[in-house]
Amino acid sequence: MEIICSKDILCANHIYHKMVKRYIYYIVISIVGIIFAVYFYNMQINRPEFGLQVDPTKDTTDMAGTQYRIRLTNIGLKPITGITVVQGKSDIQNLSSLEAGQSFYFYPKPDTIVSTVNVTTNEGIHIHANYRSPTKVLGLPGGGR
Repeated sequence: MEIICSKDILCANHIYHKMVKRYIYYIVISIVGIIFAVYFYNMQINRPEFGLQVDPTKDTTDMAGTQYRIRLTNIGLKPITGITVVQGKSDIQNLSSLEAGQSFYFYPKPDTIVSTVNVTTNEGIHIHANYRSPTKVLGLPGGGR
């Protein structure tokens, strides 16, 4: 018959608790990973077939004056074709296609009176947007003095 020392029992108990802690960490990390995977999968499958994001920006700086730009981004799953951007009566610009995930910038002509932007595509997307001015933060480029 073998005699078990209390020191051996304490050591075995300590090893058991370390193993339990380790498995709890593994389970928590696995659950967090699964949640992230489901979130990103859900974001991917819920993207529209055709989607266009329009971001018209009016940026005023103390050195360059006022600059206008329109960023178009295809947020859909398929390419968008026949893009027409109307920035004014005499300023109509076209883009043949925009692949999924791709962005393109339009700049109005210097003589264009800029107020709003109208974007249409062959896929039936019609967007009317107003220019926005980004927030200026002192110390950053273009932030003023």
